[in-house]
Formats: sequence, structure tokens, C-alpha cells
Amino acid sequence: MLRHRLLVALAAAVGTWQLCQNAAVVVQILFATRTLGLSAQAVGLCYAGMGVGTVLASVFGNRISRRVGPGPCLVLGFAVCSAAWLLLAAAPVGRWGVAAFATMLMLYSTGAVLIFINFLALRQAVTPEPLLGRMTSTMRWLILLPAGPGALLGGWLGEHFGLRAALAFAGGVGSLLVLLAWRHPVIRSVLALPQLDPAPALLPAREGA
Repeated sequence: MLRHRLLVALAAAVGTWQLCQNAAVVVQILFATRTLGLSAQAVGLCYAGMGVGTVLASVFGNRISRRVGPGPCLVLGFAVCSAAWLLLAAAPVGRWGVAAFATMLMLYSTGAVLIFINFLALRQAVTPEPLLGRMTSTMRWLILLPAGPGALLGGWLGEHFGLRAALAFAGGVGSLLVLLAWRHPVIRSVLALPQLDPAPALLPAREGA
């Protein structure tokens, strides 16, 4: 992992996204019910927007990735999620707030699919088959490590500064992630799935070699 620049960049980027995502998730239902005044039924109906976003991204995600490249498409996913959290942070009370909550869920699910179809494809494309299991477990540990601190931070911000502040934090840090990821040459330059080196440096040396 540490010897491959793309894997390190992916772990850092998606780990930061997990921090933002968990900071938003812990407060979004409270925001919908307490601030926007949604009923349980209205919340359930709004969550149907997640299904719409997931289907749209699943249908068009591969086309977008092939057109702009896996790296830029990954950054696009970060941008869509960040826009969703910022939209909810600024949502007014009333029918427009309900529409904003449903739209946020749709955008979030769209962005998440764009992120993970490219993230999973890229990390597997550069990893030799004998190391796929170890790479996957290591990568999952690395990207989920920031989830706990993100949830705690989101809850703390929501309690002390308001639920909008937690959502704005998620969207703001997510927007900074978009800027940094786009400027990162390793991620931005990935316009096609990398070809695996026939003799990759990732493979451990055999004993006695």
C-alpha cells in the first residue's frame, strides 16, 4: 500500500470523504425532523430519492467514467456529495425544505456510486491477484478509520453550534477535498484504468530469491 502512490492517494481521499459523510449522516435525520418538521412518512418518501440517485448513477456512471476518466469521475462524485450536504445546510423550512432533503439524498447516493465504482475499479486494477485480499482489508480499514471521528465531530457540532453547522462542515470539508483531489496529479491524471505491471513491485520477494 505505502509503495503505491495511487493507492495511498485513494485511501486518503476516500477516508476524508468518509469523515464528511459520517459527520452529515449523524445529524441529517434530526435536521429533517426537528428543523424541517418532516413526519416519519415524509422522511421515508424522501429516502426514495436515494433509490433514484443510485439507479441513475448505476446506469450512467460507467459512461461518465469512460468519457472523463476514472480519476476525474471519482472527484466528480466527491463534488456531488459535497453539493448535497451544502444544499441541505441551506434548506429553508417548508415545502422547499422537504424538496431539498429529497434532493440531497438523491445527489448523495449519485455521488457515492460514482465514487465507489471508480475507487473499487482503480484499487483492483493496480493490485496483483495474490494481494487482492490483503489490499482490500487494509484499504477498508484505512478508509473507515475516519468514520468514527467524523460521526463524533458531526454530533458535537450539531449539539454546540446547530445541525446546519454540522452539515455545512461536511459540505465545506468535502469541497476542500474536491479541490485537493483535483489538483493531485496522481488522481487527476488517471484517464483510464491502469495496466498491471507484469512484475509489480507490490509482490513480496520470495524466500531464497
